[in-house]
Amino acid sequence: MFFVVGASSASEECRVAAVRWSGVHEPYDESQMASVVGEPCENWTLARDQLLRYYENHGFLAAKLSGSIDSAGVLNLQMERGSAWVWAEPENLDSSGSSPEVFRRQTGIVTGNLVSKQDLERSDMKLARIGYYDRVAPVQMYRDPTRNRIIPVYRMQAAAVSEAYALLTYSSETDVWEGNVNVSLYNIRGTARDLFLLGFTSDEARRLEGSYKEPWILGTAWDVVARGYFDEDSSTREAYGELGVSRDIGFDFNVGIFLGVGNNRKTSSLELSYVSLDRFVLPHSGTRFKGSVVWNMARPDSLDNFLRAGAKLVHYIPFYGNWMTRFSGAVGGIFPTDATLDRLDYFALGGMDSFRGMDVRFVRSRSYGYSEVALLWQYGYDLSIEAFYQPGLYRALAPGHGWKREHDYGVAFTQYRGNWSVNLYYALRNGENYLDGIIGFGLKTLF
Repeated sequence: MFFVVGASSASEECRVAAVRWSGVHEPYDESQMASVVGEPCENWTLARDQLLRYYENHGFLAAKLSGSIDSAGVLNLQMERGSAWVWAEPENLDSSGSSPEVFRRQTGIVTGNLVSKQDLERSDMKLARIGYYDRVAPVQMYRDPTRNRIIPVYRMQAAAVSEAYALLTYSSETDVWEGNVNVSLYNIRGTARDLFLLGFTSDEARRLEGSYKEPWILGTAWDVVARGYFDEDSSTREAYGELGVSRDIGFDFNVGIFLGVGNNRKTSSLELSYVSLDRFVLPHSGTRFKGSVVWNMARPDSLDNFLRAGAKLVHYIPFYGNWMTRFSGAVGGIFPTDATLDRLDYFALGGMDSFRGMDVRFVRSRSYGYSEVALLWQYGYDLSIEAFYQPGLYRALAPGHGWKREHDYGVAFTQYRGNWSVNLYYALRNGENYLDGIIGFGLKTLF
C-alpha cells in the first residue's frame, strides 16, 4: 500500500484570508468588501464591480478600486472615488413636439441631483414607452467643461400618438352587435395634457365616459385628473364623476387619490400603477400593473359602506426571435360580502378588458378572478399574431349561486400600416360551438 504525502496541499485553492485597506475610504466600502473573505481569490472582482456600480449610481462616475493579493492571502485595496457629479438640465437633440420645460419634467431627471447611470437608463425607457416620442438613439451623457455636471442628451422625436379607434363586435351565440368608439388625445399641443373619450353602444346598453389630465398643477409634481361616465341599460341609469390628483413616483410608479359622486353614491379611492414595458406600441417585454381600492360611502337607501378592490397584471417575456409570451391575470372583490348592493355596484364582466369570450357586460358579479396565457409572434412595430387561453371564476348572482367556471380562448391579429392599423379577433367560451364565438373588427388611425 502506498500513500502520497502533500498532494492535497499542492492542489489547495487560493482563498482570501483578510482584507487590508489603504488611503481614504468609507465604512460602507469595508462592509461591502468584507464578504470576499474566505472566497476564492479571483472572486473579489465581482464584489469590486458591484461596489463600483453603486458609486456610478451615486454620482462618482470616475470611482476606481485597485487591489492585489499577497502570498498570505491578504487582499490589499485602495479606493479612488474622485469628485461627485450632478445632473445638468436634460436636453433633446430632436424635435420632440413638447416645450423644453415639459420634456425636462417628463424625463424624471432632477437638475442638481447626483448622477445615476441606472436612473438615466430608466428615464430613457420611460420616455420611449409613454408614447409621446419615438426614440431615434439611446440617451448619452456629456460632461460640462466648466463644472462637475453631466448633461443628459436624448434623441426623441415627436410621435403621432393621438388616436381614434372604432371596434365593432358580433356574437353569433346571442346575435348581438356592439360598437365602441375611442378618441385619445395625448400631449395636447406639447403640454402633456391628455384627453380620453369613449363611447359604447349595444341593443340594450349605452355608455359614455371621459378623462382629462392637467399636469403639474401649481408647479408641483401632482397632476389633476377629472373623469366620469354616463351609463344606461334596460333597467338602470347612472351619472358619475371623479376629481383627484396623481403623480409619478420614480420612473415606473404612479399613485392617484380621487373623490367621486354619482346619482346614488359617494366614493373615495386610491390607485397604484406600475409600468416597465419596453415600448408603447406592441411591447416585447416588461410588466404593467394597476390596482385600486374604492370606498363606497353609505347611500340614502342603505346603511352599508363597502370596499371595492381590484387589480390587474400583464407581463411579457420574449423567448426566441419574434416569439414571446404574455401572462396576465386579474382579481376583484366587494367587501363585506353581505353588503346591500345596487346592480351597478357589481363588477361588469365581459369584453376585451375581462372575459374575452363574453359579450361586454355579459354578467355582473360580486367577485371574480382569471388568468391568461398567450403565445405571440410579433414583427417589429407592424404585425402581431396571438393565440390565448383564459381560465377564470366568477361569483354568480341570483337565481344562480356559488362560483362559476369560465374558460375563454381565441386568436387575434393586428396589422399596422403607417398611421393606420387593423385589428381582428375571434374568442370562444367553454362549451360553445366553434362557430358561436365573438368576432371583432377594429380600425385605428394615429394623428
